[in-house]
Amino acid sequence: MSQESNPQTPMEQKHEGASSVGDLAKFALVRTAFSSERSLMAWISSSVSFCTFGFSIAMFADYLQRRPKTEWFLPNVRWISLVIICLGILSLMLATIEHASRLRRMKKLGLPDISRSSLPMVASVLVLVIGLVTLIGVVLNWSL
Repeated sequence: MSQESNPQTPMEQKHEGASSVGDLAKFALVRTAFSSERSLMAWISSSVSFCTFGFSIAMFADYLQRRPKTEWFLPNVRWISLVIICLGILSLMLATIEHASRLRRMKKLGLPDISRSSLPMVASVLVLVIGLVTLIGVVLNWSL
C-alpha cells in the first residue's frame, strides 16, 4: 500500500486508534453496568423468594394455631419465618448498596449516562418496602 492511498500520517493513525480504544473501554464499562443490573435483578428475585417463603411459613403457623384440638409441633416457627424474611430484606439491601457503589465507581471511570434512572434500582427499593411491610405484618400478626 502506498502513502498516496492512505493520506493519514502515522500520528493521526495513533490518535484514531486511541479513540477506538477509549470507545472500547466505554463499551466495556456499559457491559459491566448491565451485568451489575442483571445481578441486582437476580438478588431481587431471590429476596422475593425468601420473603414469600417466610410469609408462607408464618401463615401456615397461624393456620395450625387456629385449628381446634391441634398439638403445636414447633413453637418457634414464627421466629423462623421472621428470620427468613429478614434474610431476604437484608440480602436485597446489601445487594442494592453494592450495586449503587459499583455504579459510582464506574461513573468515576467514565461510564456514560445510559438512562436517568436504573429500573432495577427502583424495583429493588419497591421490593424492600414490600418486604418491610411483610415483616411488620408478620410481627404484628396482621391477618388478611
